[in-house]
Amino acid sequence: MYYPKSQIKLNLYTNGEEYVLSTTGELYIGYFYEISNGNKFTGSPSSNTPNILLIPINPNISGNPQLTNQTLPSNPITRVNSGFPPLPNSNPIQNISDYIPNNDSGLGRSLPTPLQTLPTQKDKDLGSFPRYFCKKTNENLYIEINKEQFTKLQSRDITIAWDLYIPLQIIWQIKGGKTKTYNANKNNITLIEQRNKWYGFTKYFKDRFLKYYLES
Repeated sequence: MYYPKSQIKLNLYTNGEEYVLSTTGELYIGYFYEISNGNKFTGSPSSNTPNILLIPINPNISGNPQLTNQTLPSNPITRVNSGFPPLPNSNPIQNISDYIPNNDSGLGRSLPTPLQTLPTQKDKDLGSFPRYFCKKTNENLYIEINKEQFTKLQSRDITIAWDLYIPLQIIWQIKGGKTKTYNANKNNITLIEQRNKWYGFTKYFKDRFLKYYLES
């Protein structure tokens, strides 16, 4: 969403005692900005990296009044440093949650969960079926997911962390002779890796390009 400059406070800084990342619950150290509705995001609105919503540790801090101490479990977590040096007297706080709210509503949102899609009888008759994957935006981490999660990521559903993962659907061959099927799947994955710069995606499959293969 676009906000005019008059509605954005830029170059704000936190030393790690005020906010956690909405995506992981980790303490955040670094620069952030605030928009007119009180929400705060990491980095700068003009940067090419994802701007992650910050959640205040203390519910009295403006920006998310729904968050209370009761909302935060007492699991210790680590800090995330934006790369800028911390300010003096920045002592770590140990009792912050892995609570994950969504960008605006403050309700919980999920991260993609590994779930495999199995071919149906119709798929078996056809000789191929769709498989669904996603890649973390800031690293070469791949997860096989189901169609429901793929659809949510693709449609930017607010109940899932769509801003942190890139979804992908592929067509997986399961018939047609072992050599032909193996090569078709491997070549398809290799092409996807090259075109999308998804480095390591081919190795993710561990040479199992005959998975779900059906003998004639």
